[in-house]
Amino acid sequence: MNRFFFRVLNRLNLLPFLNLTGLVTLNRKTFKVPVKGGIGYNNMWMSEVWMIELLKIVTPISKGVFVDVGVNVGQTLLKVKSVLTEIEYVGFEPNSTCVQYVNDLVTINKFENTTIVPVGISTKTALCKLFFYGNSTVDSSASIVENFRPGEQIKGTEFIPVFNMAVIKQSLTLNKVGIIKIDVEGCELEVLTELEDNIVADQPIILIEILPVYKANNIERLQRQKKIEKLFVKWGYSILRIVKENEELKNTIEINEIGIHGDIDNCEYAIIPNAIKDRFVHSFAI
Repeated sequence: MNRFFFRVLNRLNLLPFLNLTGLVTLNRKTFKVPVKGGIGYNNMWMSEVWMIELLKIVTPISKGVFVDVGVNVGQTLLKVKSVLTEIEYVGFEPNSTCVQYVNDLVTINKFENTTIVPVGISTKTALCKLFFYGNSTVDSSASIVENFRPGEQIKGTEFIPVFNMAVIKQSLTLNKVGIIKIDVEGCELEVLTELEDNIVADQPIILIEILPVYKANNIERLQRQKKIEKLFVKWGYSILRIVKENEELKNTIEINEIGIHGDIDNCEYAIIPNAIKDRFVHSFAI
């Protein structure tokens, strides 16, 4: 079914009652997109397509397993497979609705070398509350950090499992990690801390979203940000802010610290090992 009919069905509010399959083309590759009860509809109109161009740059520079922490409904998975179909992909996602959807996405597209781990990564192994700020059961802004978005109404909660890497590694062996993508709505510090062994050993490129601090009195968020910056220095990494314009990748700008700002369009970063930074920066000039 083409996108025109999906748009019509969406305007008629019929998608929540239907299970359909659409098509999306990314990087000149076409993928099947299940739309079940409305879930998956946004994959038909993919956002952040600048990520595809960034993936074209980083995958030849840092080869190995692509680790996706915060899979949601497979937005990054589709982009990764559009660039390198055969790449080994390991995704972590604790939201059970998202997991079910992404497993269907993997099956319908016959993705190989793809593993979906149905847990979040944290410094503890426990059940945590996931706080939803949107009405969707696959809300990409949901966070396990209580009061992460002060002033915004919490629309719902559900329990999710989080594991530390010591427990995860009892069942899952990660081969050499080439790239780590982290989009976890406030839990970046815990994820980075748990992945430290892999980061130190493999020196992967890290693609991470760190939402703005906004104000100096947002003390907890600022302190977490400073701890993250110290980890990058300790590991021998540089912070480069990703510059986009109209959904197009333009460049990266090296910064000493993330600082206090309120620009939601400037919260994606490429964290690059110093040993390969010049090669990464040069790739934008080619």
